[in-house]
Amino acid sequence: MSAERKFQGIHFMLPTPFDQNGDVDTSSFEQLVNGARIAKCTGVVALGVMGEAHRLTDSERGPIIDAVVKAASDDLTVTIGVSAESGHSLASRTRDAQSAGASAVMIAPAKMAKPNSVSTFNYYEAAQEVTQIPIVIQDLPEQTGVHLEPEFIGKLHGKLPDAKYLKLEDPPTPQKITKVINATGGHMGIFGGLGGAFLFEELRRGAIGTMTGFAYPEVLVSVYNYIVKNDIERARNIFYSWLPLIRYENSAGIGLSIRKELMKRRGFIKSADVRSPTTPIDTRTEEELNDLLIALDTHIKDI
Repeated sequence: MSAERKFQGIHFMLPTPFDQNGDVDTSSFEQLVNGARIAKCTGVVALGVMGEAHRLTDSERGPIIDAVVKAASDDLTVTIGVSAESGHSLASRTRDAQSAGASAVMIAPAKMAKPNSVSTFNYYEAAQEVTQIPIVIQDLPEQTGVHLEPEFIGKLHGKLPDAKYLKLEDPPTPQKITKVINATGGHMGIFGGLGGAFLFEELRRGAIGTMTGFAYPEVLVSVYNYIVKNDIERARNIFYSWLPLIRYENSAGIGLSIRKELMKRRGFIKSADVRSPTTPIDTRTEEELNDLLIALDTHIKDI
């Protein structure tokens, strides 16, 4: 990725679509990525937690990366999740992603029985040794069990030249953004996540965007754009009006199933299927979602 290429803004986290046989539906990535393009996102992110990367085989990763890079073309950045359980595997996945044309790689810490800063630093260093593109450090302790202190994030940013960005998903995120800015001298680009639940506050704290899979990415783009224009009131009004759906879509355990259902309804994917042990939404959940959509009036206007 060239140094001049824009990276700040809204990056749409892509789910991995499956067909009725449970196989990866690579043909749907074109429509998914085009949805991000129409929403005026900066880029897309594939093979993250939302992409069910931990439930994919190694052989499924390559065709997904190729499909996303092709669909993104030259107008959207492509960040590929390469998190692994060893530095060796991490380096291999990093090489594969950049060889396929990724703009950046996203890396969450490896899970360890006894997490420690030395091992975690060495793990990230393994990616730095082979990468020629930016690294997005993913701070997601709920999934990894590894808590990244602001000072340690500052160390990664200071000692690893390509550790330029952070995807912060360790709540409370607004408060931690301030701490990371202080620890990095304000030189590290910080993105929010967690479904965009604190996007408004994160941007006002100094985040440069978010990487998340909210099914209406154009809403998040609008909030971001109004913040950049310093029209805080308009950004706040849009964010607060959509917060009920952001909240519901973030339902623990079934959030991905809800997002996929919404994306199916929007024509982004053909099927809302998820891989076990994640469960699809049940009839009552679908009824609640319908009620919310009716009350919200998701007709996009003036955003």
